[in-house]
Amino acid sequence: MDANKFGCFVAERRKELKMTQKDLAAKIQVTDKAVSKWERGLGFPDINTIEDLADALDVSIMELMKSEREKQEISAEEMAVNDVVQIAKTDFEERQKIITYTFAGCTLLFTILEILLSIDWNAERLALSANVPWVGIVPGIIMLIYGIICKIKGKKSFGAVEIGISLLIIPVIIIGAIYLFCGIFMS
Repeated sequence: MDANKFGCFVAERRKELKMTQKDLAAKIQVTDKAVSKWERGLGFPDINTIEDLADALDVSIMELMKSEREKQEISAEEMAVNDVVQIAKTDFEERQKIITYTFAGCTLLFTILEILLSIDWNAERLALSANVPWVGIVPGIIMLIYGIICKIKGKKSFGAVEIGISLLIIPVIIIGAIYLFCGIFMS
């Protein structure tokens, strides 16, 4: 692919659709500087952005890759490129889910451990105290904020809002259950 030809094609299609660089950037969730860079022939978009860029410019992926409009049916070559882009996008999303759920699982595990290790039994007064599990609450707040930002921007959050809420609620439930358990059996 020729970077200058690609850049001219993107700029031409963007202008035909009466979009600014900022409008196009917002549609595909990149910066307007990235769009400017492509249009000046100084680089190409990431492969995960190609499909979104083609959709935003109302062209096929093959037309975008060739940097020219075609009025033909979808060729086998274009279907292959579409398949590769779709596979890359699906793979990226799966890796994001794995990372998110692994983070949430580890955080929950460490939260439970912190609660259990912080329990202070006082047999003389029949009392129990446990520390607030910040190891779970802080990441819960961060996940919740991240999820809300993703929702506002229209991006996939991979369950970040739900995980954030869970990381905030589960420690409260665990500590409450411990105090309830101790209240029933210590009285």
